[in-house]
Amino acid sequence: MAQFGIFAWFSYPLPIKERLQRIKQAGFNATSLWWGDEDGAEKHRQPELARRIGLAVDNVHAPYGNTNALWEDGIEGEAYLQTLLSCIGDCSLHGIPTAVVHITRLSIRPEVTRIGMDRVKRLVEFAEQKQVNLAIENLNSIPHLDSIYAELSSERLGFCYDSGHEHFIHPNADCLSRYGNKLFAVHLHDNCGDNDAHLLPYDGTIEWDAVRAKLKACREIPYLTLEVDFKREHPKSALYRDLSAAEFLALAYARLQLLA
Repeated sequence: MAQFGIFAWFSYPLPIKERLQRIKQAGFNATSLWWGDEDGAEKHRQPELARRIGLAVDNVHAPYGNTNALWEDGIEGEAYLQTLLSCIGDCSLHGIPTAVVHITRLSIRPEVTRIGMDRVKRLVEFAEQKQVNLAIENLNSIPHLDSIYAELSSERLGFCYDSGHEHFIHPNADCLSRYGNKLFAVHLHDNCGDNDAHLLPYDGTIEWDAVRAKLKACREIPYLTLEVDFKREHPKSALYRDLSAAEFLALAYARLQLLA
């Protein structure tokens, strides 16, 4: 049975060390890290910090900007490719098994192009070289995922299932049945189908019994991981607004227990 994880950012503006300590105290076994450059060299200290606290690092989330440029000719596409290549290299450096990446935006979707497919091929080849898993997340990207998995075959190329994106953007795609044999990671969160609210499971309208059943049929993964980043202006955020960080994490852990 999979153990429990939660993203290191869970909506409470605390120092990273305190966030990781509270995650461990709440009973979680693992965390996932944001791999942007906002904190400079600080990100390179976080994997070892998490491990000293007693948390495994399941994956890192690669930074994203104009992700659609990956599919377009020009310097922006090459720059984003280099960002993703650097993230894969850092995973190898820090002994982190998986890099989660975006290949399209959540809303606007580009065409599937040859230049984009060739760039993804370069990512896969580098992931193979570095022995890092490349997990592509579902955004507004189902045609791109279908094309990539049809053309490229690698044990290092897989899928990150985002429950909230599916429910909000492509509720009929059935991503877990479609790509479950390639599953490397999950981002579990809820919404009401109207926006990407990142609520705790069972506080939106996702049918979690169906998600549980489909997960059981997927490639086995070590951690069920929450990616909760509730928007405080969202009406549903009232469910959590008065909770301390410790109380919120306890509730989050209980929701994973219910799901599992």
